[in-house]
Amino acid sequence: MRIRKVKTLGVIALVSIVLVIYFSTPSKLDGTLWVKGDLHSSIKEQVPVVNDLRPGSEAGIGTDGTKSVTELPTGTVKVGSADTVPQPAKATSTDKSTETKTNDSSDSVAEPLSEIVVDLPQQEEQQHHETTESEPKPQTADGQTESNSVDPEAEKAHAEERRAWLAEIQGKAPDTLEPKGSKIVVLTASDGKGHNGAISNLLQMVNENREDYCAFHGYEYQFLNISNFHSGDRPAVWSKIPAIQETFRLHPDAEWVWWLDTDAIIMTPSLDLAGHVLNPEAMKKRISYDAPFILPSGKDAGFRVSRDMDLSKVDIVVSQDHQGVNAGSILFRRSEWTFAFLDMWIDPMYVNSGFERYEQDALNHIILNHARIRSRVAVVPQRVINAFSVGDDQKMGWMTGDLVVHFAGCWYVLRVWYFRYVSHSWCCSLMFR
Repeated sequence: MRIRKVKTLGVIALVSIVLVIYFSTPSKLDGTLWVKGDLHSSIKEQVPVVNDLRPGSEAGIGTDGTKSVTELPTGTVKVGSADTVPQPAKATSTDKSTETKTNDSSDSVAEPLSEIVVDLPQQEEQQHHETTESEPKPQTADGQTESNSVDPEAEKAHAEERRAWLAEIQGKAPDTLEPKGSKIVVLTASDGKGHNGAISNLLQMVNENREDYCAFHGYEYQFLNISNFHSGDRPAVWSKIPAIQETFRLHPDAEWVWWLDTDAIIMTPSLDLAGHVLNPEAMKKRISYDAPFILPSGKDAGFRVSRDMDLSKVDIVVSQDHQGVNAGSILFRRSEWTFAFLDMWIDPMYVNSGFERYEQDALNHIILNHARIRSRVAVVPQRVINAFSVGDDQKMGWMTGDLVVHFAGCWYVLRVWYFRYVSHSWCCSLMFR
C-alpha cells in the first residue's frame, strides 16, 4: 500500500514538471508584433497608436527622404549624413580569464510566462525544439554565435532594410517634454556570454530593439562590450557601473543615462522617457510616495518613500521588486552627486562584501542605510520601468502598454520568447504602425 502511494506521488510530481515546462512560454500578448514588414499577430491593442510607420508605407517619411544614421565608435547611434547602418560595437580584445563570467545582471524570478496563442509553422516549431534543447553557445560582441557563418548577401540585404527602416522612423516621435533627444542615452553592455548566449543572434536583436526606440525618439543608443570593464575576480555584473561611468564620459551633453539589462525588451516604443517618468511633472505622479522600502529578504525595511523629495535633486530613478531595488533598469542623471555615488557603489569594500545579489544588494544597502542618498532616489512602481515577465499581482508582471518587460532570471523563457517572436522580426515593437 505504501509503495503504491509513493508511485502515485511520483507520477503526480512528474506530470507537474511536464506542465511547468509546457507552460514555460511567452504570456498572452494583447498587442501587435511587427514581423518583417507584416503584421504577424493582430490582437486588440489597449495603448495609443502613433502614425503609420511601417516599412514601405508613405506615412511618416520625411520630405527630404535623405535622413540616415551613422555608426559612431563603440556602438553609438546618431542622426547624420553618412550612408552607414549602426551596428553593435565589436570587442577589441578578449580576456580569457573572464570568459566564464556572467555577462548580465540577473535576478531571481523563476516562474515562466503563461501560454500565448500564436500559430507558428511546423518547421519553425521543430527548429524551436532543436534550439531550446541545445547547449548555450557564447556570442561575439556583434551578436553572432562563435560557430555561425554569416551569409554576406543576407547581411547586406538586412543592412539595407535596417538603413531604410531607421531613416523612416528617425525623430518621428511627437515628443515635446524635456529632457528629450540626445539628452537621453540608452545603455546596454554585454559580451554575449552567460545563459543569454544560448539565444542565437541575441545581441543583434537586442541592439536593434534599442536602436529602433532611440531612432524614433532621437535618443542616443550606446552599446559597450562589458568584457572591457571586467577586473580581476570581480563578478562580471559589477562591470555595469564602470560602463555607466564610461557612457557619461562618451556623451558629455547627455543629461540622463538609462541602463537596461540585455534580458529586457522595450515593448511600447511610443512612450517617451520624459513624459513617462523623467519630466518633473511626470515624475511627481510616478513616485511611489509612502511605499515601504524593501529588504532583500522581502521584509519591510521600516521606512517609507518620502513625500518631501525635491524633484530637482533626483539623480536616480529605480523600481523595487520583491527583493528590494532592481538595477536591471535604472536611470542616472548627470551630476557631481551621481559621479560620486557611482564611485561609492563600485568601491572594493562593497564589491568584496559578499552580497548575495552582488551590485543590486550593494545598491539596496547604500540606499537603505543613508537617508541623504534616499532623498536623491525616486522609487517608482515596478511596471513603470521594469515589469517582469511574470508576477503574482498587477504590480509586478508585464501588461499591455508597459514600457519594458524584463526576463529577470528567466533566461530559458527569454530564449523561447526571442526565438518565437523577435527572431522573426528586426524589431520587437507593439507600436511602430
